[in-house]
Parts: sequence; structure tokens; C-alpha cells
Amino acid sequence: MSKKLTRRSFLVGSAAAAVVAGLSACSGSGNSAPYPRGNGYTETTTEDGYNVVDNGRGKQLSYSPESGLRLIEKDGYAFKDFEGTGELVPYEDWRLSASERADDLAGRLSIEQIAGLMCFSAHQRELKEDELVNDERKKFLDGNVRAVLNAMSTYPAFKQAEFSNAMQAYAESSDNKIPVLFSSDPRAGKNCTDWPGNLALAAAFDPQVAKEAGQGIARDMGVTMFLGPQTDIASDPRWARFNGTFGEDPALSRDTVKSFIDGLQSTVDDKGEDQGWGTKSLVSMVKHWPAEGPGEGGREGYTDSGKFAVYPGKNFEALTIPFVDGAFKLDGKTGSAATVMTSYTIAFDENNEYGELVGSGFSERKITELLRGKYNFVGGACTDWAVLNDPGNGIWTCWGLEDTSRWNPAKRAAKAVSVGVDQMGGCNDPTLLVSAYESMKAEVGEEKAKDNFTNVAKSLLLAYFNAGLFEDPYVSVSKAKKDIDKVDENDETVQAALEAQVKGIVMLKNHGNVIRKSEDSVKPKAYVPMRFTPEATTASGMGAVKWTTSSAKCELPLTQGTLQKYFDIVTDGLSENLSGPVDEKTGKATPTEADLIRLTAADIGDVDFVLVCAQAPNNASSRRGVDQDGNYIPLSLQYRPYTADGANVRQTSIAGDPADGSKWAEHESAEGIEMENRSYYGRTSMITNESQLDQILDAAKLAKEVGKPCIVILDITQPMCVYEFETEVDAILVSMSGSTEAACKIVAGQSEPSGLLPMQMPKDMDTVEKQLEDVPRDMDCYVDADGNEYDFAFGLNYSGKISDERTKKYAVDPLTHPEA
Repeated sequence: MSKKLTRRSFLVGSAAAAVVAGLSACSGSGNSAPYPRGNGYTETTTEDGYNVVDNGRGKQLSYSPESGLRLIEKDGYAFKDFEGTGELVPYEDWRLSASERADDLAGRLSIEQIAGLMCFSAHQRELKEDELVNDERKKFLDGNVRAVLNAMSTYPAFKQAEFSNAMQAYAESSDNKIPVLFSSDPRAGKNCTDWPGNLALAAAFDPQVAKEAGQGIARDMGVTMFLGPQTDIASDPRWARFNGTFGEDPALSRDTVKSFIDGLQSTVDDKGEDQGWGTKSLVSMVKHWPAEGPGEGGREGYTDSGKFAVYPGKNFEALTIPFVDGAFKLDGKTGSAATVMTSYTIAFDENNEYGELVGSGFSERKITELLRGKYNFVGGACTDWAVLNDPGNGIWTCWGLEDTSRWNPAKRAAKAVSVGVDQMGGCNDPTLLVSAYESMKAEVGEEKAKDNFTNVAKSLLLAYFNAGLFEDPYVSVSKAKKDIDKVDENDETVQAALEAQVKGIVMLKNHGNVIRKSEDSVKPKAYVPMRFTPEATTASGMGAVKWTTSSAKCELPLTQGTLQKYFDIVTDGLSENLSGPVDEKTGKATPTEADLIRLTAADIGDVDFVLVCAQAPNNASSRRGVDQDGNYIPLSLQYRPYTADGANVRQTSIAGDPADGSKWAEHESAEGIEMENRSYYGRTSMITNESQLDQILDAAKLAKEVGKPCIVILDITQPMCVYEFETEVDAILVSMSGSTEAACKIVAGQSEPSGLLPMQMPKDMDTVEKQLEDVPRDMDCYVDADGNEYDFAFGLNYSGKISDERTKKYAVDPLTHPEA
């Protein structure tokens, strides 16, 4: 790893991310041992406008001199006077343990301040130079909200640093001086190092690679909390969030999750020894408990059409294995993932086998009985985002509790708190939590209610104290601009991430060994066809569906610079006068396929091969599985139109809302109640890039004409049907995290492939219909022209089918029950 300053160094200052929600006993960052007497401190004003206090052998402090906060000197050290009394109280004393400090401050907080801690802000996406702390942010900070979701990955790191400092200064100048805890979703290489995505990490079949990636991300993210990893098992191949998981096998997912979180959370010293929580740690919030993957028909849980998780294989427990045997039982010294995010979905069963028919964040069965009870998870629990909102009010996901005659945001918050949830994701309104407190007080009495809320506050505050946020929340904008926003491709960390990407590439086909080790330094010559993407109308959004149309485009599938690193390339041309309609945003004409000037056989006679970089089939409504009229349609894994009328298509859905328009929370169970039918039987898929198949087949035909091999790199996010083109091409590689560059290294003979499929590739759509949403690895797999079956744990290297210690360990029957 590089020794230079990382993004974490400037975006979180010297703060050390650490455990939250009841795990302080595992923390190594609290200072219970007394410090020797100090020798005084020095204070410096930085070029970014905040002051840094050097306490010598003690903790470094940073604060804004404009905020009104003052320092206290005691025993030769400086401390922050958060109380404004001039007297040092326990939570201000950084020499005490995090637990002691959290206990002291929690007892001082009002219910309104605790309610603010129990909110996790909505996504903060936009930055304006003159309005870093806009009216929305002022409102929730004034309401005591301190957990903030930084969704600004498109902005340069120094801009995010400016935002961070402005938010900290605003909070510091208020009566409630608790600093801001920033978090982020996984960023996939956006203004951070491009480590492999989860599915590609799983394809390495090597937990150590996942641990290395976790360590790299912890140094790189620039926040205190990581909203991940996605720990769900991808048991249905149609699920749009498949690529966020570690695949479909419980054992592989368990081991990869465990190592990845160890990499995130454990600080490792210069000798490589695990120090537990420390300066290189990042708090992990695993998601989505107990499982988000088995949505009926492969539909996504944050949409109304995908809100039901179904268990036709009665395999509920198997899908919890990566959580209870992985994330909650780490090998490293932090012991367990610090926090967990609940799933959106209603686990459906007519007889309430999986509890009340409500989203997991409202479910006593999922939280009180299983998470807290059976599996004894003592960390924090946060709902996924927007579960409190009323239907029709922007974004909403309040599944089971949609009936506004019975439920409102305050009542939903009260129900979530009552089952053991600590924080509300996407909630900027702490008055909802005050209302939840009043409900609890009416039920159990004021003393018990206050005690419960104070304990929640203590557990949440542990993150702040263990992360060092009370001491050193400010970050260096100048260092961000100098050391991070100027990307060096030769940096050790960047190169390590690329090598990890290579390990996640799977070679499915290599007929005639057309992909082999390069024996000389001359780059191979490749014809890389330009990719034409037609105009497409797709569905998006949470809550109300939004259909938007994107313009057609024609481009190289990779940048010219990336391709030229590995190949001497030739490619197609594009007419100067485009014949497509004018794009409303740019005011410029768009291309049609007729505008492409494809190379001919005469043009490519001297190439070594034809290289097609292809995108997988793209469903127009990939998360909802509906058409523009609201009809349910199949989610397809093939390019050509697929009509779901086979014998294995479910003609009556397993789950649906009551047919009378009521919601399930109004009923004790679903038994005997007529339900709506959410089947898509007889309907046809909507694929937006069918033309991609034609481009593959055309390129393969041209390659045959000149007697050259055709190599296809598939950029996939989930399983797909390859029967439509496999027999026509010579080699197939799959990239599962968008790193086609890593695949190019293999094609060029610079790296030998070693990845294995962390999933099955289906024979056809009939076998996709036959498989069960909650059962992993239950499909008939595709067998190619060379006789290779594209099953779980399959992959090729130069010698042929890979058979090693990894395949011996994982290519066995999938687990069905957790050990815990």
C-alpha cells in the first residue's frame, strides 16, 4: 500500500472510526489508562480556517475559532469546552474511555437531542459554493440530527472536504455541539480507488483479496461509517442488486463478508498485526437484514412491485448465514460488524411463519426475536431509507403500513423503535422520534421510556467518541486537492486495486487457446467495434415510478487511452452529420446505427483478433418488472424478447396485497384472504439493448470471414443467458464490477485468468422460471460448444478448467442452516 496521504486522512482528519451501539468492550480506542502529565500545548491556524491543537502525547484537537467554542487547560493538556462552563466534565475529557464519555453525555441529553441522534439524514447530493450548509441542512442540524449521508461521490474530494468542514463548524457553533458523523454508500471508484465490487471480489474465491479491498476502502472512503457491505445472498438471478452481493452461495458469501468487514474495521499496524479499532478503521453497517434477495419474480424490495420476499423453498435460515456466521462472527479483533441495516421487504407467508406481514424494520420477529434474541446482535440497527414516509409523499417504502387512515410517519417510527430499531434511515425530522418517545412513555411509563432512550443515545454516541470526532472533526481541503484529486495510475494502491480486479475476471470460454500468455512485448492488434446504444425508455425512482428516455449514443466501449495501453487498435468511424433527433439537453443531433461506418473484412485483415466489449441485457424496468401501463412483465436475462408462457411460469403469484385494497397490517395473517395476482404469465420482456446481440453476432461473422478469432468481454451485473451467441464466438470473459480494463490485461496475455463464477449461468429462461427465489444454485446451467458447464465455481485458466483448493472447498452442496 502507498504511504502517501489517503482520502480517509483528509476527509476525516485523524479520526479513527470505531464500534457503535453497545460494542465498546471490543474497542481498543478508549483510553482508560491515565495519561502522564502534559507539557503544555501548541495551537496553529490552518490555511483552511480551522485551528489545530497539538497536545504532544495527548489527542490532537481541531475546531473553528469562529464557532465560539473555547478550550480548557488542565494537567498540561487542552480540552474542548463543549459545555461552555470552563470546567472539565467527563465527556469532554479525552483521557477517559469512550464508554465512560458516552455514558456521561447520554445522561445530559434531552429527549429532543436523543431524537436527533436517532435520525440518519436523507441523501445529501448537491454542493453549491455559496451554500454548503443550505436551508435543509440547517434545519436538520438545528433539530439535533448528526448522522449525515454523504452522497456526493461525483464531486472532487476537496469539495467534499469543504462541505464537511462547513457542516462541522455550523454544528460546533450551535448549543448542541455534537459533531457530524458522515457516512457513504459504496462508491465504485467514483473519486476513490477502483477496488472490485462485491460480486467480483466473490469471483476471486479468496477471502484475503476481499480483506485487502476492505482495508483499501477503509483508507480511501473519507467518512466514518460505510453503509455496507451488502450481505444478502443473491438467490434469484433476476434481482437487479445481484452485483452488490458476494454471489449466491452461502459459504462463499459468509467467508467473503467476514474478511471484507475485517478489512474495513480492523486497524493493522506496520507489522501487519490486527489492533482492533483504530486510526485506519471504518464502521461497517451490513445490509439488509434478514435478506433482501428473494423478491418474487426477482423484483427489488424498494419498489411496491417488489416489496414481498417469498420463500417457496422454505429456505429462510440459509439466507441469514452470511450475517450470523459471517458479519456477526468476525475473525478480527473488532468481533462483529458494528451496525446492521434492515431490509425493505415483507417476508411473506400466509401463516405468518416469518412474522407479521410488514417490512423488516417494523417486524418484532425479525428484530426482537431473531436479530436481538436468537442471534444476540448487540450493535445498532438502522432502517433502510424512507420507510417512515406516507405513500405519495416523495420517496416512500413503508411496506405493510401504507394505510394512512391508520399509520403516519410518527406511528411508523414508534413501531420501529418498539421492536428494537435505533435509527431511522433517511429521516430528517426528529419530532417523529419525540413522538415515538411519547408513545413509549404512555406504554411503559416515563422512567422506563427515558432509560430506554438514554441507552440508545449511549450506544449511538460510542461511534462518535471511538471515532475521535469530538476531538478532531475537521479535514484538510488543501491536502485533498494536492494529494487525492490528482490521480496517479502508478500509485501502489491503484495498481493493487487493478490486480484485485484481474482476480475477479472469469474466463468462460477459450476455444483453441486464443487467449494465452504473451511471449513478446509487441501489443496485439485488435479490431474493437464501436458500441451503438439506441434510444431507451427506462423506469426509475423510489415511490412513484418515473419513465425517462435517454438519447442514442455511439462510442468506444472503453476509452481510447485504456485500450491503447494493451492493444494496437482499429475501430469504426462515425458520420460527421448525424441523422438522429436532436438531444434536448445538449441541443445536438444524436446518432443512428446508419451513421456508423463499420470496418470491412478488407480493413481488418491484419488484426490478431476482433474484441467485442458487450453490455449484458438491460431490462427497461429492472427493479420493478412492470411496463408503462403498470402490468407485471418478466425480468429477462436474454437479449431477444422473451414471452413468459412456458410450463414453469407461475400463473398465480405467491404474494400480493389483499384484493380489497387493504394492507396486511390490518389482518392477523394472509390465510383465507383473497390476494391480488402479481403474475406476469403470457407477457413479454422489455429489453432496451437487443441491438447489442446483433453487434456481437455481426462482429463474430466478420471475424470468421477473415479467419480471425472473436473475443467477447461481457460486462455483467448478474447471471445471463449466453446461448444466443456462445457458439459463434471463440472466447468469453466476464467482468462483474465494470473493470473491462482488467479483462483487457488478460486478453493481451499480461495476466492469467483465475476467477471462478460466484453464481450459475442459466441454460435458458425456462430454467430461470423453474428455480425458486429463496434457493441458491438450483438452476440447470448452460453447457457450451466445448462441453464446459457454466456452473457455480467454474472458470478457465490457460490450462483449461480450474480445479484447485478453492473449488474443493466451495464446489459442494450449498449450506442450508447457520452454525450460530
